[in-house]
Amino acid sequence: MKTIRVTPYRQRHRAVAGFTLLEISLVISLILGLGMLTGFSINAVQDWKKAKGAAISLQAVHAAQRSYLADHPTTDIQGVPAADLLPYLPEGWASIPTATGLKGEPLTVVHSVMPPYFAVGTTRYDPSTTQTDGLWDAGQ
Repeated sequence: MKTIRVTPYRQRHRAVAGFTLLEISLVISLILGLGMLTGFSINAVQDWKKAKGAAISLQAVHAAQRSYLADHPTTDIQGVPAADLLPYLPEGWASIPTATGLKGEPLTVVHSVMPPYFAVGTTRYDPSTTQTDGLWDAGQ
């Protein structure tokens, strides 16, 4: 009789499919990079929104100056107090507007010149590249 030798069953071990540390690191760095890019983009849009709001405020004061001078053509704008411009502001504006700068500093309108501008103390405030671009100015 012939004997059959039974050998134990050996299973071949395969490498378990998964991610390597390098692949995980690349994915994490990609996610962080996209998050930072999104954060910078949102910050830039918020700065632009502040600048555009400030420009709209200055345009309202400029419109009030022009309307006032249309009714008082011999008056010099330098001698006109802010209270005299209030009735000439566009509808919805109850007072001479103010704004906040990019770093949170309070800005005031210099309404004694045409076109008006925002100032921090006695210094003109316009962090944009030009004073005629419609951001932080009346866009003249």
